[in-house]
Amino acid sequence: MKKIIIIGECTLDLIFPENTDRCPAEVTARPGGRLLNAAAMLGGAGRNVTYVSECARDRIGDMLVGYLERHGVNTASIDRYTEGITSMNCRFEQVEDMVCSRQFPKERFDVVWPRIDKDDIVVFGTYFSLDQRVRPQLTDLLQHAVERKAILVYVPGLTPPPKAGVTKMMPDILENLEIANVVLTRSSDLGVIFKESDSARAYERHIRFYCDTYINVDFSGQNVELYHRDTVLKERCAGVEDTLQANAGAVAGAIAALADNNLEIDTLTTLTPEVAAAIASTVAAGISAADNDK
Repeated sequence: MKKIIIIGECTLDLIFPENTDRCPAEVTARPGGRLLNAAAMLGGAGRNVTYVSECARDRIGDMLVGYLERHGVNTASIDRYTEGITSMNCRFEQVEDMVCSRQFPKERFDVVWPRIDKDDIVVFGTYFSLDQRVRPQLTDLLQHAVERKAILVYVPGLTPPPKAGVTKMMPDILENLEIANVVLTRSSDLGVIFKESDSARAYERHIRFYCDTYINVDFSGQNVELYHRDTVLKERCAGVEDTLQANAGAVAGAIAALADNNLEIDTLTTLTPEVAAAIASTVAAGISAADNDK
């Protein structure tokens, strides 16, 4: 069985009721982030998953690590720091109103690297892959994965959208694209990152030069779109909203597709239309399954 290594944040989401302008009586708490939740989905399905991250030695950190472990995820590569607090997000109806609480120790991201072998699947992305505090060691780990000939999946989503734009982040985003073998976005990411509204243009103008294989989830159009060189495929994912669970399901589906089709770093460059169709179908199924379980 291929090993799956997912690198992302450990965060707790606090969900506030819609249209609230006062402190509500009830707030919902749940594990946050599409990568953390994708790891739990894959671990719960019996796959060999390691989550690489960091969180404080506090009650919230204990809850998040326990959540992953209950879903069968290996947490040996989560750095448990003693200074600072575990990250939290306050989520409101409008994503732009999201409030993020971060307090880290002075020491840089210091994790025990997991073992990475040829054709293992390494997933990274979101704001975590652009954090200048963690990026030096993260870059070293990703370069090690490249040298070990792992399959690298980049998820460049940015939630909430950066108020100052992405200009300062673009060199790191492009560096991430360059080492990736597969890129996975949702349509709402395209305008924020690439100033594009169409996934085909985003692929041709911004992604194809770096990475052949690109998957986009268009929730409003109800499609999973897969681009591989001159191959373009669309798979319906009707009736699914752009939610955290659906996004996590898309990540989990893409990883499951890579594993189940026995794709290797050497064969990813020559995807057949049949395998490409199977990947798109598995991503759509992952989204639907996650949406049904929310």
